[in-house]
Amino acid sequence: MGNILNYIWSNRLFPKDGIYTTGGKKLQVIYTGENNAGEENVFCNARIKIDGCTWSGNVVIHDKSSDWEKDIKEKGKIAYTNAILHVTGNDDIETLHPHGESVPQLRLRYPHDLADEYNSTLENNRLLPCNGAIGNMPIVQLHNFMSRLMIERVEEKARQIYSLHQECNQKWDETLFKQLSRNFGFGIQGETFRQWASLLDYGALCKHRNNLTQIEAMFFGQAGLLNEECIPLYYRNDALKSDYYNELLREYRFLAGKFNLATMDGRKWNCGNSTPHIRIARLAALFHSEKINISTMASLNTITELRDVLRSNLNGYWHNHIQFGSTETAGNSQQRDTQLDLLIINTVVPILYLYGKHRKDIAICEKAENYLHNINGENNSITRKWAMMGVTTNCAADSQAIIQLQKAYCNKAKCQDCHFAYAYIKERIGA
Repeated sequence: MGNILNYIWSNRLFPKDGIYTTGGKKLQVIYTGENNAGEENVFCNARIKIDGCTWSGNVVIHDKSSDWEKDIKEKGKIAYTNAILHVTGNDDIETLHPHGESVPQLRLRYPHDLADEYNSTLENNRLLPCNGAIGNMPIVQLHNFMSRLMIERVEEKARQIYSLHQECNQKWDETLFKQLSRNFGFGIQGETFRQWASLLDYGALCKHRNNLTQIEAMFFGQAGLLNEECIPLYYRNDALKSDYYNELLREYRFLAGKFNLATMDGRKWNCGNSTPHIRIARLAALFHSEKINISTMASLNTITELRDVLRSNLNGYWHNHIQFGSTETAGNSQQRDTQLDLLIINTVVPILYLYGKHRKDIAICEKAENYLHNINGENNSITRKWAMMGVTTNCAADSQAIIQLQKAYCNKAKCQDCHFAYAYIKERIGA
């Protein structure tokens, strides 16, 4: 909407005691009309009732009623000929149709500093100060807003997975595993894990699923981590002498030639304290276990069951190494529930939601949504910021809603489309 009056009109934020024309006649809005993209202050095909008489036509909106004559003189607006109501904010000078008849007028009052805040939001990507309204919002209304944001978040993730599903030739198990692989970056190396997952040859992996060493060879090989220069100098000599490393190298050279596998630049991992080796080894163990498939995920019913399926145990070389040649064991411990819950939130929930919609199975979609209500809320910079403004997160459904609010609305200054901004504006004008 082009200005605060457009927003007030289109959202029906009218005084609680009713609205009247400047001539004192009772006004009822049946339909606010369609905002004309070419004339943002004109709402076409509106329907109103004045003293019991119904009118259909255009509603024209100006901050000052004097702008009506100015627009007609400068632009000769045809839309004004069919005007049934003139909405203004600052004065009530009589306005006339181009053919001379008087036009009914409605004055909607609003605080001038609210208009400045709203215009600044649209023009300078500044945010409305909504926190006061959020803290005073009735709990039922707050819950409804949060629920809508949570569904938006899930559907947005589902759309992204749908694109991956198409890339995987509509194969659900491959889509699930590649989405899981992407999310094993846990934000730290998220983009690098995404690039690596896109290179994985799922068909080749399935042909060697019963051989963990060959799976690990393809995982580490396609990640570029078998390249000698990707091993830190202080580990390199020990790694090159390792039977395990050399076995993986031999296997990968054979399998890369057999399947024409693509290898990414291992330097993209920026290996140092945050090495990806343990996470890749866990993914290899999960793939080898054959637990990660869409039918299994759809058959489970509790968070505990999901965690058990996603949890992987490290044995052999990775039981006491964090990368090739090292002997440290830090980080090789059991996965924390918080890590597994992130995988459920970002992988299992959206793919089950999409799968349920594909199968037209509402029960699967509802199960996916319910998982979010049974996982603790995420603790990150976004949720902490909103907690300070009075919006607490009791579960993952709440934290996902807050993340959606921040990323899809606040970061993009889309206050005019935000439920919280609506509540704030409504409170400010006393509607």
